[in-house]
Amino acid sequence: SGSGPEGVGAMTSGNFSDKTWSGTPMWQIAEELEEQRRKRDEEDRRKASTPVAVLNVKAEGEHFLCELTLLIPANAAKLPPESRPDPSSGGFREVKVRGPRRSLRAEAVKDGFELRAGFHEKGEAEVARRCRHLRSKTWAATELPAEGVRIDEDEDKEQRLRLAQRPRGTGWSRQKDAEFFVHTHAPMAYDPKKMQYFTAEATTGRHVPCDAPHDPVEYLINVSAGASLVGKGDADLALAERPRTLLLKELVLTGRAMKKPLFFLDQPASCFVLFESVRGTAAAEYCAKNVHTKLLAKLSSTLQYWSDTMTQGLIRSIIEELDAELLQQPAACYDGAALAVALVLGDRMTLATLGGVRGLLLSPGGGVRMLGDRHFVEEEGPERQRLDACGGEVVCREQEDGSSKLSVRRPLRPRRTAVAQDQAAEIQRVLEAAPDSFAALGLGAEDSVDAKSAKVHYRKLALKVHPDKAPGDLKEHAKEAFAKVEAALERIEAMYDADAKATIELHRLLELAGEVDSAVMPRSWARSLLGLEEGAQLEEAEQKAEECKKTLQKLGVFADGRLAQPDAARAAAMLDEALEALQAPAPKEGIGLEAVMVSRALGLRDLKRPKAIVTSEPQIEVFPIDTPGSYHLALLSRATRALSDEEVVSRLRGFPRQPKTASLVIAQTASEAMSSRQAPPAACLASAVVAGFEVQEDKAEEPPTKKARAEQAVDKVRCLHILLKHKDLRMAKDPESQVRLKGKPLVSRTQAQAERELLAMQRSLLENPNIFHVLARKHSECDTAMQPGQSAGDLGWVSRGSCGIPQFEAALFGLKAYEVSDIISTPRGLHIVQRIA
Repeated sequence: SGSGPEGVGAMTSGNFSDKTWSGTPMWQIAEELEEQRRKRDEEDRRKASTPVAVLNVKAEGEHFLCELTLLIPANAAKLPPESRPDPSSGGFREVKVRGPRRSLRAEAVKDGFELRAGFHEKGEAEVARRCRHLRSKTWAATELPAEGVRIDEDEDKEQRLRLAQRPRGTGWSRQKDAEFFVHTHAPMAYDPKKMQYFTAEATTGRHVPCDAPHDPVEYLINVSAGASLVGKGDADLALAERPRTLLLKELVLTGRAMKKPLFFLDQPASCFVLFESVRGTAAAEYCAKNVHTKLLAKLSSTLQYWSDTMTQGLIRSIIEELDAELLQQPAACYDGAALAVALVLGDRMTLATLGGVRGLLLSPGGGVRMLGDRHFVEEEGPERQRLDACGGEVVCREQEDGSSKLSVRRPLRPRRTAVAQDQAAEIQRVLEAAPDSFAALGLGAEDSVDAKSAKVHYRKLALKVHPDKAPGDLKEHAKEAFAKVEAALERIEAMYDADAKATIELHRLLELAGEVDSAVMPRSWARSLLGLEEGAQLEEAEQKAEECKKTLQKLGVFADGRLAQPDAARAAAMLDEALEALQAPAPKEGIGLEAVMVSRALGLRDLKRPKAIVTSEPQIEVFPIDTPGSYHLALLSRATRALSDEEVVSRLRGFPRQPKTASLVIAQTASEAMSSRQAPPAACLASAVVAGFEVQEDKAEEPPTKKARAEQAVDKVRCLHILLKHKDLRMAKDPESQVRLKGKPLVSRTQAQAERELLAMQRSLLENPNIFHVLARKHSECDTAMQPGQSAGDLGWVSRGSCGIPQFEAALFGLKAYEVSDIISTPRGLHIVQRIA
């Protein structure tokens, strides 16, 4: 009866309730589940064999570019086993392609659509072809996509999520038993679940969220560099006035060695600097010792992309810091330095010059860009106008070689109030020794200052300088002097009417200041002007100067707060000079602060304070190095101005793949030219930094496997070499370095002599490269020189990793067949090498 339904109810309340069982037979459910599994597997196989292009648009400074990440499955690309992707990467080979930089985001989006379409149509080779085409493509406004257009596709959603699970760039490793990544060379971590980057605080070590680091791009650009210094004689190379150079070819490695992580920089990342003394030697030496630490610290301060504006700001900030520090150095503040710096990040070069050094960039098409010829004192032009406006005095200074150059200095201001009896002398006094209205009227310290006294002095003086009473040869000067005297009377009357006490105080200050007869006035003069006792504190001096300036303001001010009366402005400037004299270190005894030939430089405190005549504002430009071919950069010291730009370019082209040799030729030729002009030894010191950048064309249309085989094909080379030893070698690294050959005397030549000898051989080899073995037998100081016949100098077959000297091995494997190398320096001496197989 009731037990039946209860039993059924008990059964249906379990696994076979009518809520879960549709009544479909179990075999049919199993078939449906199997069909679903089969479709999932089929979809997974389809995804695993379908290439995907993930498009992103990135902002790099002021520009935009598209970045296409190609995910190419192994079976779709039909790659051999050795080229198949790592299983941990999801079974895909990943290729990144970057479009050209654009000023508009819509242009970068259009580039990305074009590249993605090419990939889907014809694959990776078509992407490379279109990428090259886009470099010269200009999109019309009608071709650009609408603002806010969607750039992702449904097919790449899964791959976008997969890519987001990995941190950007290289150097990351997953922590054991943890879900996050840490960076090998930087205090950073990445949490893939939160898709968030973290950085460790320097003080607490606690990880806090931060922006994503820049994903660096390694451009196909080979960098080589060399620097040379040549003087009248080898002993001159040790002079304190010598230019100084700094070559940082591998910034990332340098940063790692100094614990400054730079893994996020585009590659290549290099920096080349040349410093030269402007006056004295301490400034150039200080800058050369400190510039690299500032550069590395600032580069590592942000992990973001370094845009053109940021790199220019970086160099400016380094120059500003060096200048500020120099002005506080008692031993260096009055010395000056010029510089040229080239910072290469990826396919961009930021070149800055300051002072008398210059930079020259030779592009693959033969174009020449010069930077740094604008900072010399000239007869006219914007820089001359600025110097005149700042009150600089331009003089013609005779050089030690007999030539004369325009130079600038802080003006020396003679001031005489005693009226001369001779008419010509009085006219000259008014024009040249009366810098203010009181001196022009001859109002001395004992004279009262009021409108009546000024008129009395004016009448007496007018009779002496009136043009009608001057002879013919003095009439023009007399007109000028008479006009100055009339203007002086008007000013004094106007000031006296405005405030009599302030006018008397102004006269007192100008009388106390007297004439300025040196670039840096003594402290006794400053204390006298400010009315201070010896030993008074700077705060008291500043208070006194401020009180005097407030008094001068009663004579009139402009809307912007500047003093309206020229005489009051002059007195205020003298007060500033007095404060500077109390703060500034005393110049070195017996050393005058001569005028300088440049309008911009580091240091030179006497020309920057209290009012800047010389500035430290550099000339900076950014150059792209993205056209396939060879670029050549030359940083040139002042002595190389003996060579024209065409002469420098011809020497760069003469040794296109030997930057050390090219720098040596340029410096040598310039030094010889200066010596022929009878210039002193310091003026004959010529220095050049030369860097070469070989931009390779992206040959992505070549199958990757063939490309990989081509890159690894050269695993050993055969070369001839010539070794010259010199006495400057470090004995600790090579105990036999001073032994020329068995049974021969010790080496006595200097490194400079060895460089000159190798340069002469390279010039001979330019004419006939087949005589290398002859030169090796005659000149080389390696035992290989004794080998018979054409084997003289033969190193035999050299395999990768077997050399033991990285820079020497890199030079060997970087040579083309029968090409002669640059001058290579190793612990054994100086070498040149020729590859023969």
